[in-house]
Amino acid sequence: MKLAVFAAYLIVEIGVFVALCYSIGFAWAVLITILATFVGFLLLRRTGARVLSELRRAANGYTDSRAPLADTAVLGVSSVLLLVPGLVSTVLGILLLIPGLRRVARPVVAAFGANRILRRVEGAGVMNRFSRATVIDGEVVDTPHYGGHPDAGQGRHPLP
Repeated sequence: MKLAVFAAYLIVEIGVFVALCYSIGFAWAVLITILATFVGFLLLRRTGARVLSELRRAANGYTDSRAPLADTAVLGVSSVLLLVPGLVSTVLGILLLIPGLRRVARPVVAAFGANRILRRVEGAGVMNRFSRATVIDGEVVDTPHYGGHPDAGQGRHPLP
């Protein structure tokens, strides 16, 4: 599945770049790709500073922390998209920096993150409400030991 998604990504990126080369020329297509990446990094710097400021205000208790935390996650996705080479991923990364689109992307990123965390927890063998594990009732019996340690008084010294 991951290989298919990666192959589709490569086909789309190469297709868009080739189409851009045919329409405006190779040199202009390379220049537009470089400029889009540069503009994306400038917007990322400005937006990142604003989101971190909102996160700082939320940490100090001035605002609700849910929106800044979700914006931080969306900003992380946008950063990855800007770092991945290609015109399509760069444009998607720039679009995620726009506040209105970031607000729309928050639930999607939150659902994706929650799904990944749930899969990691299930993979680690930790019980959750969806697992079908058998629960065995039991009780703990505490036996008294003299001297506070089971080996006390038998010539053995417990390790510190």
